[in-house]
Amino acid sequence: MRRVFLLLTISFLQINRVWSHGIGGHLSRTEETQNPLEDGEERTFSSASSSAASTENEKERRWAAMLSTGWTSREVQYGVDQTGNYGAYTMELVVRLQNLTLGGWWGFGTGNDYQEWDFTVSSTFELGPVFITPGYNFSYQRSVVEPQAAGPEKEAHAHSPGRTHREAQLQKEGDPAESGQSSGYGHEVFFFLGTSVVPHVTPGMLFVSDLVHVPGSYLEVRLDGEIQVYKEVLELQPYVLLGINLGYNTTDYYGWNNFQFGLLATWRINGFVSIFGGINYSVALTALQQIEQENEVWASGGVTLSY
Repeated sequence: MRRVFLLLTISFLQINRVWSHGIGGHLSRTEETQNPLEDGEERTFSSASSSAASTENEKERRWAAMLSTGWTSREVQYGVDQTGNYGAYTMELVVRLQNLTLGGWWGFGTGNDYQEWDFTVSSTFELGPVFITPGYNFSYQRSVVEPQAAGPEKEAHAHSPGRTHREAQLQKEGDPAESGQSSGYGHEVFFFLGTSVVPHVTPGMLFVSDLVHVPGSYLEVRLDGEIQVYKEVLELQPYVLLGINLGYNTTDYYGWNNFQFGLLATWRINGFVSIFGGINYSVALTALQQIEQENEVWASGGVTLSY
């Protein structure tokens, strides 16, 4: 879930901007709609408030925190299924300190041995209506691996999402001779470019590069929307994206990776608690077809606490 986690972190950095939608794909702007210190625009204070109180509130807005937990029917990263039909429990913690965001994401497979930890640091810079967010992500993933006898032509990308689903399938078949445990570390840098010039829609571009397995890059062009259904209580966040493989999922083909779209609904219970649910669909294009990845549909839901 590194892609979603990175985008969610980027979105969390934008909570004091007046841009229409966060960049977090099917998790979109969950944290934005839930943080009592952030309503997508600067707060106004009563004229009866003292200047000292206003100053204190301004100081409080310099930081924010979010804790989210839930379940997804599939863990899909860059269009590739990580867990098969089993799904995974997920949890993430994001803390914003002015323009700096620190985050941690954890995923644990249900009915499989998938485990992953991600730790991200990023910062956002604004250039008029355009914003850029560079960052770094460290990951640790444990999963079932295919036997070495599968052949030297197998992808060498240690945390390649394309391997994980096939490894999970081998374990499900219950053949101990064809399964084993593997641990892998990942170091990635990412860069996001977005703009807030279009009302209610945020066009953006994400670039991710693997520092360990070169070449190993991925490019994503996306549109994220925001639809206020009922005041600030119920919000729909549709998205659509086109992914381009640059050696990340496979080195056999550089080009079209996947076309993906989805919808997230967020219900804000109060200023601190929200619940969310979403559904997503990914169409495997040429790059994913090279690693025998099929089209995938998955749903997710959970609860978010924010301050």
